[in-house]
Amino acid sequence: MILVDTHAHLDYLQREGADPEAVLNRAQEVGVSWIVNPSVTPDKFPEVLQLAERFPNVYAAAAVHPTDVQDVAESDWIQAIEAMLAHPKVIAIGETGLDYYWDKTHIATQQHFFKTFLEMGRTHSLPVIVHDREAHDDVHRLISDCPGVRGVMHCFSGDAEFAQTMIDQGFYISFAGNVTFKNAHALHEAAKVTPLEWILIETDSPFLSPVPFRGKPNEPERVRLVAEKIAELKGIPIETVAEVTTENAQRLFQPC
Repeated sequence: MILVDTHAHLDYLQREGADPEAVLNRAQEVGVSWIVNPSVTPDKFPEVLQLAERFPNVYAAAAVHPTDVQDVAESDWIQAIEAMLAHPKVIAIGETGLDYYWDKTHIATQQHFFKTFLEMGRTHSLPVIVHDREAHDDVHRLISDCPGVRGVMHCFSGDAEFAQTMIDQGFYISFAGNVTFKNAHALHEAAKVTPLEWILIETDSPFLSPVPFRGKPNEPERVRLVAEKIAELKGIPIETVAEVTTENAQRLFQPC
């Protein structure tokens, strides 16, 4: 069985003292074939690239996280990201998006950065990894204003209706460890009705560790637990979830 963790912050794990080689070995033991490691701020770009260069099964994405945009000078990040996009192991723009849960004071700045990254994804023909927290309407509106852009709703937090709305925009729906939480009823329903051909799986390591590891630092090996939950909710074998979500990840990110 082959799995893909489409969103794991290996650089965070490394800074917290984890050995990335050991982390990746544990992931490979459960079938994880490759991982996407998104960046969040320009000062972390070198570390993200170093991990992608060191490990053949690690790929990188370049962007600025919405909760960090107010601390980044635009002239600095445009040049840094354009340079990263020339690297063969950088296969996406991300993570970018809107977060109105943690930051309601820099909404205009968040939207400006998000629009710029969407356009960058379209220009470079790269998928965009979208962070969306309590900003569904604005995320949809800005993506609609950038026809031709493609990507994934990372760590999906909406309901079944919003999932279909974003699929109609050509965006995959990625489920993380929170889909295993007992009271995540809206996510459960979204996972049930979202066509498997539009689903990706991720860990968002070191965050959102799935049950029964909730509250503990997450690792890519636990993406299997996400796959198991999707299989349970859909009433299909985990092997089917693994096969189709891996094909979806390959189709979207096209790793070399």
